[in-house]
Amino acid sequence: MKQQRRWNIMRTILVALAAGILVPGAARAHAEHAAKANHGASDPRRPDDVTVRFPDVPLLDQHSRERRLESDVIGDRVVVMDFVYTSCTTVCPVASAIMAEVQQKLAGRVGREVALVSLTVDPVRDTPARLRDYARARGAGEGWSWLTGSAPAVNDTLKGLGTWTPDFEDHPVVMMVGDGRTGKWTRFYGFADPAMLVAQVESLIAARAATRE
Repeated sequence: MKQQRRWNIMRTILVALAAGILVPGAARAHAEHAAKANHGASDPRRPDDVTVRFPDVPLLDQHSRERRLESDVIGDRVVVMDFVYTSCTTVCPVASAIMAEVQQKLAGRVGREVALVSLTVDPVRDTPARLRDYARARGAGEGWSWLTGSAPAVNDTLKGLGTWTPDFEDHPVVMMVGDGRTGKWTRFYGFADPAMLVAQVESLIAARAATRE
């Protein structure tokens, strides 16, 4: 399993390099940065079910539209979420490459029954315009929201999701998959395999279908 996890991480880094979103120097820096235990790029913990709280605070998406995460962005959809900041040159581009692969695998489902969400951990610097440029460079399509806002609003949201840290540069590498209808959320630690995230999405959608039978 450990060897497979290392391969999955390296494959994602290679995808990011090929796509031009992670330069070789940044890839080397990533290896050093990932060695920090609190950054968790190679976190060995298994995914676990978590309880989340959504503060009713206004955020801004990459188009400068005011959005509330639970009611406006997630709604009734199944969600894949990650946490990044645009000036990061180490782990965040890899996380974004994973999200881009999830977007590709889910194809037309994104924007309808599935939402992708990237929430900045650096709201002071990450303006909507900056997120918009970052999203465009990573091939983000419709249904992939990039969120920022005031520092208090973003920090409250991160705390509700269990992903806040005092120093945003040491934010944990985690991804989350959840169902806006049932409130079931799973946290994936480190660089999750895109196929694993997609499988969790499909599991949640299948569970919905089963309740209608």
